[in-house]
Amino acid sequence: MKATLTQENFAKALNYVSKAISSNPSIPILANVLIETTDSQLKLSSTDLEIGVSTLIGADVKSKGKITANARMLADFVTSLSSGKLDIEMKEKVLLVKNASNSAEFNVIDAEEFPPLPLIDGSPSFTVNAIAFIKSINQVVFSSASDDSRPVLTGVLFEADQNNLSMVGVDGFRLSKKRLSIKRKGTKSLKQIVPARALNELARIAGDICEDKDKIEAYLLSGKNQFLFKAKDVELSTRLIEGEFPDYQQILPKDVSFSFGVDKEALAQTVKIVSIFARSAVGNKAVFELNPSKNALSLSAQVADVGENESTVEVHDVKGEILKTSFNTRFLADMINSLDGEEIIFESNGVTAPGVFKDKDDKNFLHIIMPMRLD
Repeated sequence: MKATLTQENFAKALNYVSKAISSNPSIPILANVLIETTDSQLKLSSTDLEIGVSTLIGADVKSKGKITANARMLADFVTSLSSGKLDIEMKEKVLLVKNASNSAEFNVIDAEEFPPLPLIDGSPSFTVNAIAFIKSINQVVFSSASDDSRPVLTGVLFEADQNNLSMVGVDGFRLSKKRLSIKRKGTKSLKQIVPARALNELARIAGDICEDKDKIEAYLLSGKNQFLFKAKDVELSTRLIEGEFPDYQQILPKDVSFSFGVDKEALAQTVKIVSIFARSAVGNKAVFELNPSKNALSLSAQVADVGENESTVEVHDVKGEILKTSFNTRFLADMINSLDGEEIIFESNGVTAPGVFKDKDDKNFLHIIMPMRLD
Protein backbone atom coordinates (compact mmCIF):
# COMPACT_ATOMS: atom_id res chain seq x y z
CA MET A 1 0.00 0.00 0.00
CA LYS A 2 1.30 3.43 -0.98
CA ALA A 3 -0.53 6.74 -1.33
CA THR A 4 -0.18 10.52 -1.12
CA LEU A 5 -2.83 12.75 0.46
CA THR A 6 -3.17 16.05 2.29
CA GLN A 7 -2.50 16.41 6.01
CA GLU A 8 -5.74 18.35 6.46
CA ASN A 9 -7.95 15.60 5.00
CA PHE A 10 -6.12 12.81 6.81
CA ALA A 11 -6.31 14.62 10.17
CA LYS A 12 -10.06 15.28 9.80
CA ALA A 13 -10.80 11.69 8.81
CA LEU A 14 -8.78 10.32 11.73
CA ASN A 15 -10.64 12.64 14.08
CA TYR A 16 -13.99 11.27 12.87
CA VAL A 17 -13.08 7.60 13.17
CA SER A 18 -11.44 8.14 16.57
CA LYS A 19 -14.95 8.73 17.95
CA ALA A 20 -15.51 4.96 17.85
CA ILE A 21 -12.28 4.03 19.61
CA SER A 22 -12.66 2.79 23.18
CA SER A 23 -10.29 4.16 25.83
CA ASN A 24 -9.92 0.61 27.15
CA PRO A 25 -10.39 -1.75 24.19
CA SER A 26 -11.17 -5.35 25.05
CA ILE A 27 -8.85 -6.65 22.32
CA PRO A 28 -5.81 -4.93 20.71
CA ILE A 29 -7.33 -4.64 17.22
CA LEU A 30 -10.08 -2.35 18.56
CA ALA A 31 -7.45 0.30 19.34
CA ASN A 32 -6.58 0.42 15.64
CA VAL A 33 -7.95 2.17 12.58
CA LEU A 34 -8.40 0.15 9.39
CA ILE A 35 -6.82 1.87 6.38
CA GLU A 36 -7.86 0.63 2.93
CA THR A 37 -7.11 1.98 -0.53
CA THR A 38 -9.32 2.10 -3.61
CA ASP A 39 -8.41 3.48 -7.03
CA SER A 40 -8.46 7.11 -5.88
CA GLN A 41 -9.45 7.13 -2.22
CA LEU A 42 -8.47 6.07 1.27
CA LYS A 43 -11.12 4.47 3.47
CA LEU A 44 -10.66 4.70 7.24
CA SER A 45 -12.75 2.61 9.65
CA SER A 46 -12.93 2.06 13.41
CA THR A 47 -15.22 0.30 15.86
CA ASP A 48 -15.67 -0.56 19.53
CA LEU A 49 -18.19 -3.28 18.56
CA GLU A 50 -21.08 -0.99 19.58
CA ILE A 51 -20.40 1.96 17.28
CA GLY A 52 -18.57 1.90 13.96
CA VAL A 53 -17.39 4.88 11.88
CA SER A 54 -15.96 4.88 8.38
CA THR A 55 -15.08 7.68 5.98
CA LEU A 56 -13.57 8.21 2.53
CA ILE A 57 -10.93 10.78 1.57
CA GLY A 58 -9.30 11.55 -1.75
CA ALA A 59 -5.75 10.29 -2.32
CA ASP A 60 -3.23 9.64 -5.06
CA VAL A 61 -3.05 5.86 -4.73
CA LYS A 62 0.10 4.33 -6.14
CA SER A 63 -0.48 0.79 -4.88
CA LYS A 64 -3.44 -0.81 -3.14
CA GLY A 65 -3.63 -2.58 0.19
CA LYS A 66 -5.12 -2.51 3.67
CA ILE A 67 -3.68 -2.55 7.17
CA THR A 68 -4.46 -1.36 10.70
CA ALA A 69 -2.47 0.94 12.99
CA ASN A 70 -3.03 2.51 16.41
CA ALA A 71 -5.72 5.12 15.86
CA ARG A 72 -4.91 7.58 18.64
CA MET A 73 -1.15 7.63 18.05
CA LEU A 74 -1.66 8.04 14.33
CA ALA A 75 -4.22 10.81 14.83
CA ASP A 76 -1.99 12.67 17.31
CA PHE A 77 0.97 12.49 14.95
CA VAL A 78 -0.88 13.58 11.82
CA THR A 79 -2.72 16.39 13.63
CA SER A 80 0.60 17.76 14.90
CA LEU A 81 2.04 18.10 11.40
CA SER A 82 1.86 21.24 9.30
CA SER A 83 -0.53 21.35 6.37
CA GLY A 84 0.56 19.96 3.03
CA LYS A 85 1.15 16.62 1.38
CA LEU A 86 1.72 13.38 3.29
CA ASP A 87 3.01 10.06 2.06
CA ILE A 88 1.87 6.80 3.63
CA GLU A 89 3.43 3.49 2.77
CA MET A 90 3.41 -0.05 4.08
CA LYS A 91 7.02 -1.16 4.48
CA GLU A 92 7.66 -4.66 5.74
CA LYS A 93 5.81 -4.76 9.09
CA VAL A 94 5.32 -1.04 9.75
CA LEU A 95 3.21 1.79 8.34
CA LEU A 96 5.42 4.72 7.34
CA VAL A 97 3.86 8.20 7.46
CA LYS A 98 6.01 11.17 6.42
CA ASN A 99 6.12 14.66 5.01
CA ALA A 100 9.09 16.79 4.00
CA SER A 101 10.45 17.17 7.54
CA ASN A 102 8.79 14.51 9.73
CA SER A 103 8.35 10.77 9.62
CA ALA A 104 6.98 8.06 11.88
CA GLU A 105 6.66 4.29 11.77
CA PHE A 106 3.65 2.56 13.28
CA ASN A 107 3.47 -1.09 14.19
CA VAL A 108 0.54 -2.79 12.50
CA ILE A 109 -1.95 -5.60 12.97
CA ASP A 110 -3.21 -7.52 9.96
CA ALA A 111 -6.43 -6.14 8.47
CA GLU A 112 -8.01 -9.59 8.49
CA GLU A 113 -8.33 -9.36 12.29
CA PHE A 114 -10.43 -6.18 12.07
CA PRO A 115 -14.17 -6.76 12.77
CA PRO A 116 -16.22 -6.14 9.62
CA LEU A 117 -18.49 -3.08 9.72
CA PRO A 118 -22.06 -3.30 8.37
CA LEU A 119 -22.65 -2.17 4.80
CA ILE A 120 -25.55 -0.24 3.32
CA ASP A 121 -28.20 -2.66 2.09
CA GLY A 122 -31.16 -1.45 0.04
CA SER A 123 -33.00 1.86 0.35
CA PRO A 124 -32.82 4.11 3.42
CA SER A 125 -35.47 3.73 6.11
CA PHE A 126 -35.74 7.50 6.05
CA THR A 127 -33.99 10.58 4.74
CA VAL A 128 -33.86 13.81 6.71
CA ASN A 129 -32.38 17.29 6.40
CA ALA A 130 -29.00 17.11 8.10
CA ILE A 131 -29.16 20.43 9.95
CA ALA A 132 -32.70 19.78 11.23
CA PHE A 133 -31.67 16.30 12.39
CA ILE A 134 -28.56 17.56 14.19
CA LYS A 135 -30.63 20.23 15.95
CA SER A 136 -33.25 17.65 16.96
CA ILE A 137 -30.63 15.28 18.35
CA ASN A 138 -29.19 18.06 20.50
CA GLN A 139 -32.66 18.95 21.79
CA VAL A 140 -33.41 15.41 22.93
CA VAL A 141 -30.27 13.41 23.67
CA PHE A 142 -29.33 15.23 26.90
CA SER A 143 -32.47 13.88 28.56
CA SER A 144 -31.32 10.28 28.16
CA ALA A 145 -29.81 8.51 31.18
CA SER A 146 -26.04 8.41 31.53
CA ASP A 147 -25.82 5.26 33.68
CA ASP A 148 -26.53 1.70 32.57
CA SER A 149 -28.85 0.63 35.41
CA ARG A 150 -31.74 0.76 32.91
CA PRO A 151 -30.19 0.34 29.45
CA VAL A 152 -33.30 1.41 27.52
CA LEU A 153 -33.07 4.86 29.12
CA THR A 154 -29.57 5.39 27.69
CA GLY A 155 -31.13 5.56 24.23
CA VAL A 156 -33.48 7.78 22.26
CA LEU A 157 -36.76 6.33 21.05
CA PHE A 158 -37.33 6.72 17.30
CA GLU A 159 -40.98 6.50 16.21
CA ALA A 160 -41.64 7.13 12.53
CA ASP A 161 -44.73 7.19 10.37
CA GLN A 162 -44.95 8.11 6.70
CA ASN A 163 -43.78 11.72 6.97
CA ASN A 164 -42.62 12.37 10.53
CA LEU A 165 -40.11 11.14 13.07
CA SER A 166 -40.62 11.57 16.82
CA MET A 167 -37.51 11.40 18.99
CA VAL A 168 -37.90 10.92 22.75
CA GLY A 169 -35.28 10.94 25.47
CA VAL A 170 -36.13 10.23 29.12
CA ASP A 171 -34.11 9.43 32.25
CA GLY A 172 -36.89 9.14 34.85
CA PHE A 173 -36.57 12.77 35.97
CA ARG A 174 -37.06 14.63 32.69
CA LEU A 175 -38.25 14.04 29.14
CA SER A 176 -37.59 15.68 25.79
CA LYS A 177 -39.67 15.09 22.69
CA LYS A 178 -39.04 16.46 19.21
CA ARG A 179 -41.00 15.83 16.04
CA LEU A 180 -39.53 16.55 12.61
CA SER A 181 -40.30 15.91 8.96
CA ILE A 182 -38.65 13.04 7.10
CA LYS A 183 -38.98 11.26 3.77
CA ARG A 184 -39.81 7.57 3.74
CA LYS A 185 -40.76 4.84 1.32
CA GLY A 186 -43.62 2.58 2.33
CA THR A 187 -46.05 2.95 5.21
CA LYS A 188 -44.68 0.46 7.75
CA SER A 189 -44.18 2.14 11.12
CA LEU A 190 -40.74 2.27 12.71
CA LYS A 191 -40.00 2.04 16.43
CA GLN A 192 -36.42 1.56 17.65
CA ILE A 193 -34.20 2.69 20.54
CA VAL A 194 -30.95 4.27 19.30
CA PRO A 195 -28.06 4.73 21.77
CA ALA A 196 -27.67 8.35 22.84
CA ARG A 197 -23.88 8.07 22.60
CA ALA A 198 -24.08 7.16 18.93
CA LEU A 199 -26.41 10.07 18.22
CA ASN A 200 -24.07 12.45 20.03
CA GLU A 201 -21.17 11.36 17.85
CA LEU A 202 -23.32 11.57 14.71
CA ALA A 203 -24.36 15.13 15.60
CA ARG A 204 -20.74 16.17 16.16
CA ILE A 205 -19.48 14.67 12.90
CA ALA A 206 -22.44 15.78 10.76
CA GLY A 207 -22.30 19.25 12.30
CA ASP A 208 -18.74 19.56 11.00
CA ILE A 209 -19.32 18.35 7.45
CA CYS A 210 -22.96 19.10 6.57
CA GLU A 211 -24.50 22.30 5.24
CA ASP A 212 -28.07 23.60 4.97
CA LYS A 213 -29.24 21.50 2.03
CA ASP A 214 -27.40 18.27 2.88
CA LYS A 215 -29.30 15.11 3.82
CA ILE A 216 -28.64 12.28 6.22
CA GLU A 217 -29.77 8.81 5.21
CA ALA A 218 -30.72 6.28 7.91
CA TYR A 219 -30.71 2.55 7.18
CA LEU A 220 -32.31 0.02 9.50
CA LEU A 221 -30.25 -3.16 9.22
CA SER A 222 -32.96 -5.29 10.80
CA GLY A 223 -31.18 -8.60 10.43
CA LYS A 224 -28.28 -7.21 12.45
CA ASN A 225 -30.31 -5.09 14.86
CA GLN A 226 -28.36 -2.02 13.79
CA PHE A 227 -28.90 1.46 12.40
CA LEU A 228 -26.49 2.97 9.87
CA PHE A 229 -26.44 6.72 9.28
CA LYS A 230 -24.79 8.19 6.17
CA ALA A 231 -23.75 11.85 6.18
CA LYS A 232 -21.87 12.75 2.99
CA ASP A 233 -18.74 10.53 2.98
CA VAL A 234 -19.07 9.41 6.60
CA GLU A 235 -21.01 6.36 7.77
CA LEU A 236 -21.80 5.71 11.42
CA SER A 237 -23.35 2.40 12.47
CA THR A 238 -24.65 1.49 15.90
CA ARG A 239 -26.23 -1.45 17.65
CA LEU A 240 -29.81 -0.80 18.70
CA ILE A 241 -30.93 -1.14 22.31
CA GLU A 242 -33.30 -4.01 22.96
CA GLY A 243 -36.07 -3.72 25.54
CA GLU A 244 -39.32 -1.90 26.24
CA PHE A 245 -39.13 1.88 26.26
CA PRO A 246 -41.26 3.51 29.00
CA ASP A 247 -44.77 4.54 28.00
CA TYR A 248 -43.93 8.22 27.93
CA GLN A 249 -47.48 9.11 26.84
CA GLN A 250 -48.57 8.59 30.45
CA ILE A 251 -46.18 11.34 31.55
CA LEU A 252 -47.59 13.94 29.16
CA PRO A 253 -50.09 16.12 31.09
CA LYS A 254 -53.63 16.19 29.77
CA ASP A 255 -54.80 19.22 31.77
CA VAL A 256 -53.30 22.64 32.46
CA SER A 257 -54.16 24.53 35.66
CA PHE A 258 -51.17 26.89 35.67
CA SER A 259 -49.32 28.51 32.80
CA PHE A 260 -47.29 31.58 31.88
CA GLY A 261 -44.88 32.91 29.29
CA VAL A 262 -41.36 34.13 30.10
CA ASP A 263 -38.44 35.62 28.19
CA LYS A 264 -35.85 32.89 27.70
CA GLU A 265 -32.79 35.04 28.34
CA ALA A 266 -34.33 36.55 31.48
CA LEU A 267 -35.13 33.08 32.85
CA ALA A 268 -31.66 31.84 31.93
CA GLN A 269 -30.08 34.68 33.91
CA THR A 270 -32.33 33.99 36.91
CA VAL A 271 -31.54 30.26 36.87
CA LYS A 272 -27.81 31.01 36.57
CA ILE A 273 -27.89 33.26 39.66
CA VAL A 274 -29.98 30.88 41.78
CA SER A 275 -27.71 27.98 40.77
CA ILE A 276 -24.88 29.57 42.78
CA PHE A 277 -26.67 28.40 45.93
CA ALA A 278 -28.71 25.54 44.45
CA ARG A 279 -25.63 23.64 43.26
CA SER A 280 -24.69 23.13 46.92
CA ALA A 281 -28.17 21.88 47.81
CA VAL A 282 -29.27 18.27 47.50
CA GLY A 283 -30.44 17.67 43.94
CA ASN A 284 -29.59 21.23 42.86
CA LYS A 285 -33.02 22.13 44.21
CA ALA A 286 -34.56 25.59 43.90
CA VAL A 287 -38.03 26.68 44.97
CA PHE A 288 -40.11 27.74 41.97
CA GLU A 289 -42.94 30.10 42.95
CA LEU A 290 -45.48 31.78 40.67
CA ASN A 291 -47.19 34.95 41.93
CA PRO A 292 -49.98 35.90 39.47
CA SER A 293 -50.86 39.17 41.22
CA LYS A 294 -47.34 40.49 40.53
CA ASN A 295 -46.81 38.73 37.20
CA ALA A 296 -43.65 37.34 38.73
CA LEU A 297 -41.82 34.05 39.05
CA SER A 298 -39.35 33.75 41.90
CA LEU A 299 -36.61 31.15 42.21
CA SER A 300 -34.87 30.68 45.53
CA ALA A 301 -32.33 28.31 47.05
CA GLN A 302 -31.14 27.78 50.59
CA VAL A 303 -28.05 26.01 51.87
CA ALA A 304 -27.59 25.23 55.56
CA ASP A 305 -24.65 27.05 57.17
CA VAL A 306 -24.02 28.99 53.95
CA GLY A 307 -27.01 31.21 53.18
CA GLU A 308 -29.80 31.70 50.69
CA ASN A 309 -30.79 33.76 47.68
CA GLU A 310 -33.91 34.66 45.73
CA SER A 311 -34.27 36.05 42.21
CA THR A 312 -37.41 37.18 40.42
CA VAL A 313 -38.26 37.30 36.74
CA GLU A 314 -41.25 38.93 35.05
CA VAL A 315 -43.84 36.62 33.44
CA HIS A 316 -46.96 37.27 31.34
CA ASP A 317 -50.18 35.61 30.17
CA VAL A 318 -50.49 34.01 33.60
CA LYS A 319 -53.17 31.39 34.18
CA GLY A 320 -54.01 30.03 37.64
CA GLU A 321 -53.40 31.08 41.24
CA ILE A 322 -50.21 30.94 43.30
CA LEU A 323 -48.08 27.88 42.52
CA LYS A 324 -45.16 26.83 44.70
CA THR A 325 -43.08 23.84 43.70
CA SER A 326 -39.37 23.09 43.11
CA PHE A 327 -37.10 21.95 40.31
CA ASN A 328 -33.49 20.89 39.74
CA THR A 329 -31.71 24.02 38.45
CA ARG A 330 -29.30 22.00 36.33
CA PHE A 331 -32.28 20.48 34.56
CA LEU A 332 -33.77 23.95 34.07
CA ALA A 333 -30.49 25.21 32.57
CA ASP A 334 -30.25 22.21 30.21
CA MET A 335 -33.82 22.83 29.07
CA ILE A 336 -33.21 26.52 28.41
CA ASN A 337 -30.04 25.77 26.42
CA SER A 338 -31.95 23.35 24.19
CA LEU A 339 -34.43 25.98 22.98
CA ASP A 340 -33.92 28.30 20.01
CA GLY A 341 -36.88 30.63 20.49
CA GLU A 342 -36.98 33.81 22.55
CA GLU A 343 -39.93 32.86 24.72
CA ILE A 344 -40.68 29.84 26.93
CA ILE A 345 -44.18 28.67 27.79
CA PHE A 346 -44.60 26.89 31.15
CA GLU A 347 -47.55 24.62 31.95
CA SER A 348 -48.44 22.53 34.99
CA ASN A 349 -51.40 20.90 36.66
CA GLY A 350 -50.24 21.42 40.26
CA VAL A 351 -47.50 21.26 42.88
CA THR A 352 -46.67 17.59 42.37
CA ALA A 353 -47.41 17.50 38.63
CA PRO A 354 -44.67 17.58 35.98
CA GLY A 355 -43.53 20.95 34.70
CA VAL A 356 -43.98 21.28 30.92
CA PHE A 357 -41.70 23.72 29.08
CA LYS A 358 -42.33 24.66 25.46
CA ASP A 359 -40.64 26.84 22.87
CA LYS A 360 -43.27 29.34 21.71
CA ASP A 361 -41.70 29.33 18.24
CA ASP A 362 -41.48 25.51 17.93
CA LYS A 363 -44.70 23.58 18.39
CA ASN A 364 -42.89 20.30 17.63
CA PHE A 365 -40.78 20.35 20.79
CA LEU A 366 -41.61 19.95 24.46
CA HIS A 367 -39.61 19.27 27.60
CA ILE A 368 -40.86 17.89 30.91
CA ILE A 369 -39.16 18.13 34.29
CA MET A 370 -40.42 16.26 37.33
CA PRO A 371 -40.80 18.45 40.45
CA MET A 372 -38.92 17.87 43.69
CA ARG A 373 -40.33 17.74 47.20
CA LEU A 374 -40.52 21.13 48.86
CA ASP A 375 -39.59 19.88 52.34
